[in-house]
Amino acid sequence: MQQEQPDDFVIATGESHTLEEFVDTVFRYIELDWSEYVIIDPLLFRPTDLMFGKANPSKAREKLAWQAKYRMKDVVRMMVDAELEQLYKSKK
Repeated sequence: MQQEQPDDFVIATGESHTLEEFVDTVFRYIELDWSEYVIIDPLLFRPTDLMFGKANPSKAREKLAWQAKYRMKDVVRMMVDAELEQLYKSKK
């Protein structure tokens, strides 16, 4: 990633998912129902919390010919698998 001029790039899928969708995907992957483990308390929401966010990786695609190989579901799977692997290693 050596460029002649330094620059900032957003590295992302360009997809949008809610936090609830992310949590649901994680729990589904480990075959649990997130609603049995997670409590949502609206009183804890802050007025400055982002309700919607979407990263735009178009600059990285145009200038670096970079494109995401994985989607949110793939990233969740890799993250959970890595955590489980560490857990199993620590128990040996």
